[in-house]
Amino acid sequence: MAGGVFGTGINAPPAVLANTMQAITQKAIEPVLADNVMLPSSTFWALCRKGKVFKGGELIYPLLFTEELTGGAYVGAQLLNTTVTDSIQPANQVWRDYYEAISIPVTDVIRNAGSGLDIIQMKVEAASSSFLQKLSRALWHTTPQNTANDIDDIESWIGSGTPASPTTATIATNVIAGIDRSVAANSFWQPPTPQSTTATAITGVIMDTAYATVKLGYDEPDLILADRTRYVNFKAQFMGAGTSYFARYGDNMQDREAIQAGFRYHFLFNNAVVLDDPFIAAQVYYIINTKYLHPVFHPGSYFRLTPWLRPTNQDVITSQMFLTWQVENLAPRMGIKVLST
Repeated sequence: MAGGVFGTGINAPPAVLANTMQAITQKAIEPVLADNVMLPSSTFWALCRKGKVFKGGELIYPLLFTEELTGGAYVGAQLLNTTVTDSIQPANQVWRDYYEAISIPVTDVIRNAGSGLDIIQMKVEAASSSFLQKLSRALWHTTPQNTANDIDDIESWIGSGTPASPTTATIATNVIAGIDRSVAANSFWQPPTPQSTTATAITGVIMDTAYATVKLGYDEPDLILADRTRYVNFKAQFMGAGTSYFARYGDNMQDREAIQAGFRYHFLFNNAVVLDDPFIAAQVYYIINTKYLHPVFHPGSYFRLTPWLRPTNQDVITSQMFLTWQVENLAPRMGIKVLST
């Protein structure tokens, strides 16, 4: 009995004929599984909102890491430079596999027959929600999804490469996708140095400086993520009175070039939606371009659900959900971490 509640009994009082009511009265069971424990991840939603990305084998992607230098102005019959430039190298990620188990005693399934809600359906819904929690934590290397078997997380990609210490302010020198960032020749594979410090309060200027660092022409970040406290702190920069505050509250016809922040549908800073996520560490923001950083899934194991099986020595049926996935980043230079109090 959870929380002191007896699920299908009739309380007396207010019932007067207590024994009779217990014998003949059935309670009405609300036809919904009400979630009171799971935490929705804004990050997981935002990174997947453009659709699924499927790939097979291992994750190999070619990286252009240096300019082709054999070119430029020439005159008439000048001898042209035809030196060969080896300008592309591979990055290599391995898939990571996740599972969620569902186990139900067969005797409970039998007793549940004809009841208000189906126990198998309810357990599958509970397992699906639990599975998403694990995937959401893995994006941030949050315990217990912080093992060597977990995916390459966001801090490892565009932070300092130190998911166990996300407030580290140094440039990333970790190995990711097979490339050692501590090697000088591989500096192209590093994200920018994190902006600001954990002793500095966030301001619009600090965030705009970081935003500009990972904006190349019209290729701009579309997502800024933080925990709830940092989200509120940043939003507060645009909700006061005075010339240092600027916010857009208008309709669709107003001049979008004149101002940089708005609240019409989401908190919008430049072209990036600002969201809070319960799994992000304190004192950090991440500015992301989801064109480059996003989950990828293996088509052979995309939320695969196995048939129900019963072991020979136990009257229990078991099924598992499986997912094979990874988080890839085609250009770490297009994302950055910002530190703040």
